[in-house]
Amino acid sequence: MSSSDEKKRSLKDTVIKLDYDLSWKFALLCKLDRKSWSFLLLDKTMKVFEILGSGVPTLTFSILILPFTSYFRFYLSLSVAQILDIIAQFTVKNIFKRQRPTYQDNTDMFFTHGPDVFSFPSGHCARMTMFWYLTSCMMDVESTQYRILAVIYGIITISRVFMGRHYISDLAGGMVLGLLTGMFAWHVTWLH
Repeated sequence: MSSSDEKKRSLKDTVIKLDYDLSWKFALLCKLDRKSWSFLLLDKTMKVFEILGSGVPTLTFSILILPFTSYFRFYLSLSVAQILDIIAQFTVKNIFKRQRPTYQDNTDMFFTHGPDVFSFPSGHCARMTMFWYLTSCMMDVESTQYRILAVIYGIITISRVFMGRHYISDLAGGMVLGLLTGMFAWHVTWLH
């Protein structure tokens, strides 16, 4: 093995270790005092955001609201985008097959099955990034509603690391995948 190959391997190992260590420290922040009321509140709040960001509730909401909204085309396109998002996530997760963090008990995760048991990329993060992109294209980014949605999307995204479900690099991969899916949905479908 050449010196160049050793340096590349060393850099890769360093980045992987840094990703693991930082992710573990963020997850640890949420678990410092398991008996305090603040931990229980934070844990339950993160669990609610986990469920809100899952594919099943978001896709179900988008489909169920269709007959009752004046934004029919938006929610129809959002439903199509979510189906594309699910296909893209399952494909990428099956390619990488990265295991979820071992420092957290992930048996209580909401509705995980098939390729969703894998960690990379974060599906919640991909979905929230896609939603952020689509809402930023549809809404006035200076509006209060947009800002509230952006905060919710952000909380759902970071909750994945705080709950020990993902590594930070999984979030980065999810953001890229979500941005690509959102851009595709916006420019290829009839959203704009």
